[in-house]
Amino acid sequence: MAQCNGCLKDNTKGFCSSCEAILFDRSKVTPQLKFNWEDISKKIDGQPMGFSISGVQRKGFIGKPRGKELVAKMDLNEKSQYIIKPMLSRLNSPDQSPANEHVTMQMAKQLFNIRIAECAFMNFANGTPAYLTKRFDYDVNGGKLNQEDFVSVLKAGNKYASKTYQDVGEWLSPLNRVDFLRILIFNFLTGNGDVHLKNISLLETADGDMMLSPSYDLMNTKIHLSDNSLALNLFKEFEQTNLPLGEKYRYTKEDFIEFGNRLKIKATNITRIIDLFAKKEGAVFAMIDKSFLTDNAKELYKNNVVENNKAFWQSKRFVISNL
Repeated sequence: MAQCNGCLKDNTKGFCSSCEAILFDRSKVTPQLKFNWEDISKKIDGQPMGFSISGVQRKGFIGKPRGKELVAKMDLNEKSQYIIKPMLSRLNSPDQSPANEHVTMQMAKQLFNIRIAECAFMNFANGTPAYLTKRFDYDVNGGKLNQEDFVSVLKAGNKYASKTYQDVGEWLSPLNRVDFLRILIFNFLTGNGDVHLKNISLLETADGDMMLSPSYDLMNTKIHLSDNSLALNLFKEFEQTNLPLGEKYRYTKEDFIEFGNRLKIKATNITRIIDLFAKKEGAVFAMIDKSFLTDNAKELYKNNVVENNKAFWQSKRFVISNL
């Protein structure tokens, strides 16, 4: 059964009309690219390639001239409108990374109302998979919006510096704190251990305020490597990520409730978020089944979700004192 390369809608070859509008301003674009990663692996418009997931996920910048397909090389006056990622250069199941990130992002948006950088699953001209995401740091008139990640906001030395999600949350507005709690639980349950300080950003609004940006770089990292349940510690005084292997503190539902309490989120909002995740495992499995992952990768993803859900709903092993 064909699925939309954007939203995974059934019985759709290429992109549905809604995804054409969201991703490509209603232009007809095929998911089969006319170029390969090698065509964009050098600097484009003076912008170097980026890296994430421990430095092995490459990123390139591409554009789409009006009335044309996506292009690897833009005119010097053309802004890059999209970021494209090839499959991982190493780690386990490297060819599954584009489909992994794509389905994880779509789950965040469609099942848990998390704002995301709009994205699609693509193929390079040689048939290898690619992940495409639309840049969100430009306004409707093409002006550059200010974006600041939390390495900069918290004046941290690096993306894994001795900062915590509590440090991040305390910088956010009350509304964004609710969003942030939902994002963290989603990443915990979907096995994303790569939400470090560079993967959390503030974005300038039309009114000039700095608010939590759309989420990006969401994927089940457990398919590709063994890492912590979360990239950073939840709390300031409990350093889960520094414990020896085999002695890791296991976060549970109660830890995330405590996290919400510390950020002064209303109890009713915390309960509503927790309840949302209690009802969605079947829907998560359904989206995994519709994804572009191989059957083996789908099983790995599902098994990890089952494991994480089991840990989440267990009784808490340790008591964390109030600050």
